[in-house]
Amino acid sequence: MPRIKAFDEDQVIEQAMELFRRRGYEATSIRDLIAHLGVSSSSLYSTFGDKNALFMLALARHSRIEWARIRGQLADSVDPRATIEGLFTQTIDQLLSEELPYGSLTLRAAVELGLNKPPVAAFLSAYLNELTALFTGFLDHAVLQGRFTLADPSPDVARYLLLALFNLSALAQIHPDRGALERYARVVLRVLDGAASRAPAAIASAPAGS
Repeated sequence: MPRIKAFDEDQVIEQAMELFRRRGYEATSIRDLIAHLGVSSSSLYSTFGDKNALFMLALARHSRIEWARIRGQLADSVDPRATIEGLFTQTIDQLLSEELPYGSLTLRAAVELGLNKPPVAAFLSAYLNELTALFTGFLDHAVLQGRFTLADPSPDVARYLLLALFNLSALAQIHPDRGALERYARVVLRVLDGAASRAPAAIASAPAGS
């Protein structure tokens, strides 16, 4: 009879994701994973392959969670400037809470592994394109609705905002001080204000829910 696995694969990937977020790839050994995940080395290898394969699964899991979080925070586009400000505020709250205590695994992977592991670099490049498209769609919709005008191409503004969010996560690891994070966010928003302007008349006249 086939052997029944005594663990939940999704839960193991989730736990591995948290360990990699906390310690990074290089500092996490197979022995660390076995101890943290509570699975045997044979089960780990037979189910997931090597450490690198498990890391890629954890990275993919984290990116889906991160993408969904950002997408949800960008859902309200009635006032795009306020929505973006809210995104930075919520990210600061999460970085200083138990929700994102170790920041972004995608950022950690980019800094630690991006130039050394081509599969990681390729994954992160594709993921960056997805996030950029998400921000670009948000900005384009706001422009189309007459709620925003941009002095620069929307993909460029989108990429700037996205990288600023990752910089915020990096800053939180070095100096987890709310005041410092909020000051950084204010600088980002001032730069955004220089590249974009709101259209208050269009906002006021826009139908509710549009």
